[in-house]
Amino acid sequence: MGNFKIPKILWKSYTTAFSKTASIMVLAVSTLVPGSVVLASDTEELTIWAGRYTPSRTMAAVGSGIKGRDIKGIDPIIEAYQELHPNVKINVLGQSINSDTRQWMITNLTAETAPEIMWHLGDWAVEDYRKNWTVPINKYLEMPNPYIDKGQKGSEKWRDLFYDTIDVWTAPNDDKYIVLADQIQVAVYYNKDLFKKAGVNGVPETWEDMMNAAKLVQETGAAGFATYGNDLNQLTWISGWLTNYFYYPEISTYDTSKDGVLNKTEMANAVKAGTYKFDDPRNRARLEELKRYASYSQNGASGADASTATRLFLTGRAGMYVVGTWMLNTITDDKDRNFDFGVFYLPTVDSSTSELIPDNVPPTNKSAGYGSFQYTVTNSAVKNGTVDRAIDFLMFATQPEQISPMILEGNIGIPSIHGATPNPGLSAFSETVTYPSAPFQEDDSMFDYNFAEKFLAITSPYMYGNQSLSDTVGRLDQEMIAAADRVLAE
Repeated sequence: MGNFKIPKILWKSYTTAFSKTASIMVLAVSTLVPGSVVLASDTEELTIWAGRYTPSRTMAAVGSGIKGRDIKGIDPIIEAYQELHPNVKINVLGQSINSDTRQWMITNLTAETAPEIMWHLGDWAVEDYRKNWTVPINKYLEMPNPYIDKGQKGSEKWRDLFYDTIDVWTAPNDDKYIVLADQIQVAVYYNKDLFKKAGVNGVPETWEDMMNAAKLVQETGAAGFATYGNDLNQLTWISGWLTNYFYYPEISTYDTSKDGVLNKTEMANAVKAGTYKFDDPRNRARLEELKRYASYSQNGASGADASTATRLFLTGRAGMYVVGTWMLNTITDDKDRNFDFGVFYLPTVDSSTSELIPDNVPPTNKSAGYGSFQYTVTNSAVKNGTVDRAIDFLMFATQPEQISPMILEGNIGIPSIHGATPNPGLSAFSETVTYPSAPFQEDDSMFDYNFAEKFLAITSPYMYGNQSLSDTVGRLDQEMIAAADRVLAE
């Protein structure tokens, strides 16, 4: 698995009267590169970037964070771990998740200056798997978690503690890199007052229901959807959802591994074989539905950012807002909101939308593989000889009794480990995380990030009436062929 020469830290677990588990750590000399020897010191130090679980105290120090909310985040877990292991010091890095995150990560991973434990999107980790920036976790998943009671899930194999979503981000070489212990979900927030005013009865159950609701809301003078078109998020959430319906009959054509999930290599091979292309009836129809969605968005949606769309929805000027569970706190707590809202999962798409779509396509887990507790162990840990220490901390952190309070406080994710306490505010999505993973990746992760950016740049003018469908599919095919070449050249 990879080319890492991982430092060896041997431990023996034993039970004490005062704590469920403790560890005796025997530190060994490790060679990181030929000719260099690193001796472990008495005190070990790690740095973690916890993403959305970064505590307020850290974010405040860098002038960021959520106003009005004091978030403990990962602090209590770190404190409990340090109490159990007094020779360990864990520092928390203050860093926002924003449009510059990917470049910030690349810069630090390239320079081997990244935190030893880092929040990481799974598709990025898989895309970069040949660069040895992150440590494969396969062998660790097969080890017992020493912090789990005997007989409980995870006590024999750490892997058993996780839902199947831990397997979503498996690289073409079969390595896994992401420790995924919770999951976010994409949802549709809707203004109940506007729905009532527009004569929308009930929650949309199909794509046609949702489009009709948007049309009726738009006729009241409000926007059907609060849309932000200046980045990939909403665009690819919706386009990816549509892909899995329009292309459901073609899964077996591309799925050469017969595992039900189409990886980058399989899709790149399909592109090169000419069996997957944008100038195809299914993709043309899918793009037409994206344009239909855009037609119910507010004026200026193509250039709007997320904060603009959020404010549009919160001020009652849009009927629906497609965004993630991480926005629940913001929408719930907003002092200017004067309407009742509800939340529903993305609706099914069937033959009433297109004859190309069979009826009764099973729903999938839209956000399988995406969470807030999604961490990698980086090449900095390899360089510093702290890989096993970082893994040991992640084993400790994924105990249900450790992670549950953090997930409940955050109110943004759903547990994806067995035994963790689900968040009552997100109960509507508990069933969705048990759905199978979507066979097709979204357009921003199907190939690479280069293609993702091209998809936004090319599709947006078409959606908002500034480019023909024929020109759009032609340009997309050209970029997709280049992306397939890059994937297959790796």
